[in-house]
Amino acid sequence: MTTVNATQYTAPIMSKSITISDIELYTETKRTLPLSRQYVVEFSVGATAKQTQIAKETKNRTFWNDRTIHFDGDDRSDFVVKVYQKHRFESDQLVGSLHDTVGGVLGQLKDGVSKQTLSAGASNGSDLSSRTIKFALTVKPSERSNANELQARDAVVMATKTVVAVSSRPRVVDLVTSVVESGPAAMTEVQTFATTWDVLLERLKLFDTIVTKIAEIHPYVSLAWSVISTVNKALIDQKDRDGQISRLASTMNDVFEFVENAGLLKTIEPHIKNITPLIQQVTECGYFIAAYSKETSFSTRAVKYTFSDINAKITDYDSKLRELKTKFLEVVTLQTGIACVRTEITVVRIMNVVEHIQETIDLTDILYAAGARYSEDKGCLPGTRKILLREICDILNNPSDDAPRVCLLTGVAGSGKSAVAHTIAQLYDGQFRLGSSYCFASGDVARRNPANLFSTIARDLADVDVQYRSALWSIVKGNQALRRAETPAEQIKRFIVEPIENFDAIGPIVVVIDALDECGEPADRARLLAAMSEQISEGKLPTNLRFLFTSRPENDIMNAFSSCPHVIHKQMGDVSAMTVDEDIEKFIYHSLHSYRELESSWPHNEWCQLLVQRSQRLFQWAATACNFIRDTGGVGLTPDEGLENILKNDHQAIVDPLDNLYRTVLNRLFQRDDTRRRFQAVMSIILALREPLSLSSLLALRPFNSVSDTKVRAILRPMASLLDGVLEDDKPIRPLHASFRDFLLDQNRSLTHHVPIPPHHSLLLGRALLACMQKMLRFNICDLNDTPRRNSDVPNLLSRVNTAIPHHLSYSCLYYMDHLQHSDPTPDLVNDITLFFKNFFPYWLEAISLLSHSSVSPILSALETCTILQHWSQWVG
Repeated sequence: MTTVNATQYTAPIMSKSITISDIELYTETKRTLPLSRQYVVEFSVGATAKQTQIAKETKNRTFWNDRTIHFDGDDRSDFVVKVYQKHRFESDQLVGSLHDTVGGVLGQLKDGVSKQTLSAGASNGSDLSSRTIKFALTVKPSERSNANELQARDAVVMATKTVVAVSSRPRVVDLVTSVVESGPAAMTEVQTFATTWDVLLERLKLFDTIVTKIAEIHPYVSLAWSVISTVNKALIDQKDRDGQISRLASTMNDVFEFVENAGLLKTIEPHIKNITPLIQQVTECGYFIAAYSKETSFSTRAVKYTFSDINAKITDYDSKLRELKTKFLEVVTLQTGIACVRTEITVVRIMNVVEHIQETIDLTDILYAAGARYSEDKGCLPGTRKILLREICDILNNPSDDAPRVCLLTGVAGSGKSAVAHTIAQLYDGQFRLGSSYCFASGDVARRNPANLFSTIARDLADVDVQYRSALWSIVKGNQALRRAETPAEQIKRFIVEPIENFDAIGPIVVVIDALDECGEPADRARLLAAMSEQISEGKLPTNLRFLFTSRPENDIMNAFSSCPHVIHKQMGDVSAMTVDEDIEKFIYHSLHSYRELESSWPHNEWCQLLVQRSQRLFQWAATACNFIRDTGGVGLTPDEGLENILKNDHQAIVDPLDNLYRTVLNRLFQRDDTRRRFQAVMSIILALREPLSLSSLLALRPFNSVSDTKVRAILRPMASLLDGVLEDDKPIRPLHASFRDFLLDQNRSLTHHVPIPPHHSLLLGRALLACMQKMLRFNICDLNDTPRRNSDVPNLLSRVNTAIPHHLSYSCLYYMDHLQHSDPTPDLVNDITLFFKNFFPYWLEAISLLSHSSVSPILSALETCTILQHWSQWVG
């Protein structure tokens, strides 16, 4: 490795902006065939790699003078250059490389240019050439812009070079004369729709290139392309739309005209992240036009709604586009740099309009799974899974009447299915196209189960669209039994299919259902699958209601959908191994790159590559390993020692990689027999819970027998790499991934760390819940006025209930008999329950009534408790 002049670099290590330009490759040919070759150069700084375009050799020289590459790094960052020769029918061949540090290369610069002979790559026997690479290298202290933003600016420069070609086509709109001039005055004569649309697609494609590295905006640009590229231009051009559709297309085209104006493009670029609402509105217009590019769809709607109705929608779209563009360009003109366009976009999901909804609609007694919604922090790392996400979006956006209604994404445990589901949900939520999201969890089956799946989706859809809300209410009003229906077959038919079957929808309404394999007991799952497959097979789901299901490839789930004509199956395993490795590498580097100890022990990012190799393409393995390495301070290890611990124990090829990692972590945390037994005692309670409880709630219940509060904390706190919620007192504790729960409950997998749930522990938990109610329940627990009135008429009742009935008490009221039924009915236990009912039964009913103010689930739980008591008493008798 080259030594850097110490007198020249004595300043503290700091992040710098690194720019590479004027790249040239010289090849000293030593072969008989004088054929020109094609090359691509890959530069890497740290864990980030970027490539040039393919360039053709001319007289032994290859130039990339128009390519500028930006990185973030410092003097100690690894600097790697790899030169690949392209082949038509064979894989690319590495023909030369250079390995150094940024500081090392800087020390050898002459007039800002590096010129070095490359180390020979793999020889194919016919090419013995030596190669020299030359490039300009500039290193400056980092300013506010990072490498991705600088790369986007260079993409702008490159994009402007295509302006001449694009601008030679028939123009739709004159270029703006100033950055704020936008409106009808700027419009010129409109060309044909097809011509307009071609230019729009070209501009959108160009814009996609410009923002490809900007994670905040690129997914929405990609979504816009997915929608707009599906439009059938020929059918629209054949129809006389009174010029309205073409006018809307022209306005959409006008949005992207800045990509063809180099001066305007430079002015806009620093504010490009503020353009998201404008892109979202273009996507909505694309949904509208795609719907009307279908022959039968337009003919039917034109008769039903008349052109004036349709034109009113188009006018709304057109006006909103102009408004959003004006606001965006005002931000650019003011040069604030931090302002955001916050105007709501115009979204038309259903053409039917309910003019006046006079009656009060109350859907609160329809079952609802609180907490089942997607979570932003559980999505994919920005910049990963791009190809898979775009493919799924293409499926969900397909406007064809015979398009798949359901995308079923399957993969093994830990492959990243849920992250994809959460990302898709977030993307369509941002587009105001998410109907609902529902995430099953094996550790929370009491609140998330087939009995409230479609009822939850229905209430979410009612919140999204007022027309749907009104239609649903017309079906369930005056029918309390229907509103409280629990069977999936009845719910999907009455709550989903019937309310929306007569609507004329524009664009997709997306419903994401994650972890279908974790939905509950086999019998409950069978009923759910039967209900869904029946509606899908018979084609009763509305054409625009699109579902994304994720699941492990369980036999019953695969069989349920295998013969359904409107289901498309995608597998995580179909993604190329190279792509998955690259995404996992990005994730690991993002999680751990700040720990310098890792680079010191495994230089040149070897630490990152070692983890990628060990992951076996399982994202959950990578996430758990990164969490363990970050949190090893809790068990007396430095990050490099944590990694060494993983590598040392990760050698059993026949063992599932996740199981092996779980064993490694638990062996490190609980080495002694007494701490292992304490771990099993604590975890058996956590795994036995019907819904997750926080640490403060668990300690308030004290179900751990002889394990003190201090020891419970000592067990749980170091498990942050495996459990969520252990670092905060008031956050529910649950396994970070369902595979960890499965691992602990399966003795063949967890071995000495097996966590059984014996009847004795159910008794401990049930008695703790009984004691909690006896201690806290009382008459008029919320201190309400004596005046008789309905709960719904009490102001601020929900906050008063939450204060008077904390989570551990509400859990006790709901589930005490659910736990006690698994224990032996001894005389002492029977006596305790009898005394409870004699002394506290009215107070328990009052608590159930108060808890049911915002949900009917407590009432159903109380009914279940009474049923259990009835069977139990008969058994005792």
